[in-house]
Amino acid sequence: MKTALLLLLLFLANSGSAETFVPYTPDSLKKGDWVEIESVHYYPYVAPGIEEKVPWRAENIRRVTFRATVTDLDERSLTLDYTFKNLYDCRNEAGKPGFHYFDSRYRQDFTFDHEMVGKQILRVTYDRDSRKAQTSDRQETAFSYSKSYVPFGVRQAGLSAYPGTAVRDSLPLDKLLAPAAHALLTGWQEDGMPRLTQDTRVIDASFALPPNTEFTCSHVNFDLSDDSTVHKKIFIAYPTEYKVGERVTLLLTPGDSITQDKERFAQTHIRHYQGRGSEQNNIQYSFRRFADIYDPNIRSLGPITPDQVKKAFQTRDSLFQIALEKDFKHLDPYWRKVFEHSERYFEGTFVLEFYMRATDKQAWQESGLLDWQAPYFASVNPLIDFAYSLQKPGAATYYYFLYAYSIYKRQEFKSDNLCLNKQRKLSPQEEYSLNKQLFSGFPKYIVTGSTLQQLMHNNMLSEIEEDYNDFIRSCPDTSLNNQIKRTYDKLLPFETGKNIRESGLMIADSLHLAEGSDRKYILLFLSAREQGLPAPSLQNALDFKKSLESEGLASIVQLELYSKFQSNNAQRVKPFKAISDLQIEELKQRGLGTMTILMREDGTILHRQFTGWEFDPKPALAIIQNDLKREDESFNDFLKGFKEGVLGTLLIVAIIGIVYYFRVRGKQKKERNRRRIRELELRAIRSQMNPHFIFNALSSIQNLINRSANQEANKYLIDFSRLLRKVLATSEKKLVPLSDELEQLQLYLKLEQLRFPFFYSLTVDKNIEPDAIEIPGMLIQPFVENAVKHGIAPRGTGEIIIRLSLQDQLLVIDIIDDGPGMETETESGFGIRAISNEFEILKDLYNTEIGITIENRQKKESVSGCHVRLSIPL
Repeated sequence: MKTALLLLLLFLANSGSAETFVPYTPDSLKKGDWVEIESVHYYPYVAPGIEEKVPWRAENIRRVTFRATVTDLDERSLTLDYTFKNLYDCRNEAGKPGFHYFDSRYRQDFTFDHEMVGKQILRVTYDRDSRKAQTSDRQETAFSYSKSYVPFGVRQAGLSAYPGTAVRDSLPLDKLLAPAAHALLTGWQEDGMPRLTQDTRVIDASFALPPNTEFTCSHVNFDLSDDSTVHKKIFIAYPTEYKVGERVTLLLTPGDSITQDKERFAQTHIRHYQGRGSEQNNIQYSFRRFADIYDPNIRSLGPITPDQVKKAFQTRDSLFQIALEKDFKHLDPYWRKVFEHSERYFEGTFVLEFYMRATDKQAWQESGLLDWQAPYFASVNPLIDFAYSLQKPGAATYYYFLYAYSIYKRQEFKSDNLCLNKQRKLSPQEEYSLNKQLFSGFPKYIVTGSTLQQLMHNNMLSEIEEDYNDFIRSCPDTSLNNQIKRTYDKLLPFETGKNIRESGLMIADSLHLAEGSDRKYILLFLSAREQGLPAPSLQNALDFKKSLESEGLASIVQLELYSKFQSNNAQRVKPFKAISDLQIEELKQRGLGTMTILMREDGTILHRQFTGWEFDPKPALAIIQNDLKREDESFNDFLKGFKEGVLGTLLIVAIIGIVYYFRVRGKQKKERNRRRIRELELRAIRSQMNPHFIFNALSSIQNLINRSANQEANKYLIDFSRLLRKVLATSEKKLVPLSDELEQLQLYLKLEQLRFPFFYSLTVDKNIEPDAIEIPGMLIQPFVENAVKHGIAPRGTGEIIIRLSLQDQLLVIDIIDDGPGMETETESGFGIRAISNEFEILKDLYNTEIGITIENRQKKESVSGCHVRLSIPL
């Protein structure tokens, strides 16, 4: 009883800190706003493994998604265009061991008659007063498609669909959508959620939908001494993994309301939750009770017998079933299937990995563990099961299985193919292409994406350029594409022909590079391991030095090794250098970790490797020898040209070049001076903005002290110091990551909330990757500060909405307040005037124009306030 009372008090104490939701109404809609609608049809469920009542199952269901976008509005009417977004169809029949499956997101793997994605299906104009549909322009559109037959289980032949056994189907999109479209505005509830027809619902929108799930949890960061409690109310359309802080991932289902037992965590460091949705979270944080293999011999890297594996599986299955029946008997059916699938995929991965390591493969083949009819192979369907997969490290067994299966199939392909020697390594193109043939749908892109990332780290980008372009062009998953692009951009500065100076690494200043020298070489090895360089890696470095001496290259190849070293290696590491903590942090922030770079003495990169020092000296020595040979041949060609009279031609060209050089030199000098002046102007503007911002913040602290609000002033000072450090850290940078800018912005708004009890919301479209986008620093803050000054301060309360979206290769930032609006067009603070000047300089320097509009909301909306829109080309 005491625990329950404590949890209730904790919930009430924190409910005030949760974000306050302001319902969005049809009157709030503006041009460009959108709503996604899902129409669901449930087929009779005849497949084993899950009850029919689960609404978000992946089997025997058809989901059609449409998007409704506001394209026109005035005082009397509102027009929405409805477009088709996606169709998912998965159905099985009694007596058939498989599914008929279609997913329009993966159009390269499935066929349909016409390109329908993004096509307008319906246009409806509504009366804004009655909210009823006035006119409707409907196009009769039948979506015809072929569902491929996918057998149950994992097949030895691969996981791609069978193209020869397809079932034709069609769907009248216009008739399916029309009832929901006509009821969209009339069914809009006061809570901000449009209630549509049966089996149709709103799943996403460009604005915030009313929360349907809430949670309270504490100790969410790696610093466990920070016991701050997070209480949130959010909207989710499907069961999902939700990241809270740095170390907590919650498993949430729509309608969940869970609270963490903070007292138990403080005493035991074990997370335990109560309330609806608690069981799937309790089981995930208790997973290791049955997730580990308990036989100590299983954990070793030595040979393992099939009998040991069978015994370990029996123990594991027994512990898992006891946990489900005793401790988690009320587990939601969806999450029960998630964990049951995770178990099957874990066992399948385990069998494949240890079979590939085994020396006595005959014993494994006779054991039955590799039988494709075994439960861990026969009861899973990778093409469909990604709907039940967990991405949390340690639980992502679905993904581990796909990787293990792809490696197994590549090894099997090499051993069975008479054209390939068993010892021959597959080329990057062969490896990538083979995965494309093995898989289809989502599994194909997750595995080929993983393979492509490994290939990018182990090969020069030029070697896999064709595969990279193929993946970016064909993969429909934005998050996977962005991940691959980030890896590509991270490695691009270290390509052959690039210069280490251009990489921006601090270590480049320590290399004593020689200008114009390309007949000597530097082999640079960097290790970001904080626990010190392992002894085998150090030995490899020492062996490499010996190889240089034996090849007679020690005088022209300089080995530069930067790392932390273990104390027992103190005597052996004298030739090498200790890396600083700052340099380690730089490598980690850039995702580089450990790398080896071979370059000429002038910094020109010849080769690189982004793995540990498992370095075979022969390839590096061969690259050096070839480079020396190439240079010698070039020199001989020059001598030969001289003998044949080429020198005269070169002299003529040189004379022409000298004349041209002196003619354009003056223009270039003037252009350099002009750019330097503009850059100094830009730096001057930013140097003025920082003191201006600091002055405003200190004025807020002074206001709190004058009111004797010492506790609030102390909190303000702590947050202000964090914000100030971030601002100063980025003040000298031309561009900063969008994620840093948004973090600074939220810190600033929290500080201002100590002065005024206003509300704010910050939403970022799902297709935006804040870490991958860079913008000029302190770009958004002056406009938000202006909204506080003119929209919030005069009344002491109000609301600020900040929304980021992508529109036609533009990053669009909307800053909206509900204040009185601007009385004149010139009413703006110093920050906005400074930013306007900065825009002009950026346009002049980089030929990039940042668009800005500032207008009162009364002009287009029947509400007061100011609307600022920034448009940044990407």
